Amino acid sequence: MDMHHSFPRSAEWHVAHDSEREFVAMARAIRDLAREAGVPPEAAIDRLAERGPHAALALLARKAGTDIAAHPLYRRVSPGAA
Repeated sequence: MDMHHSFPRSAEWHVAHDSEREFVAMARAIRDLAREAGVPPEAAIDRLAERGPHAALALLARKAGTDIAAHPLYRRVSPGAA
């Protein structure tokens, strides 16, 4: 049985909705981080959409310098940051 048939429609909708909200929150945080770092936010958002949060954060770190990893938003967005 595939995932499509294993959840009632309302549960499926809630999972999709929560996932979308999480992506939007991550995109906003990356956009804000890019602006504060002086990096064009469009490039970071494009990288997020194409390759995920690790790639977007790597782009920001490369363009803004290594100090970006100490930023509170970076720690909030980065899945592996403490």
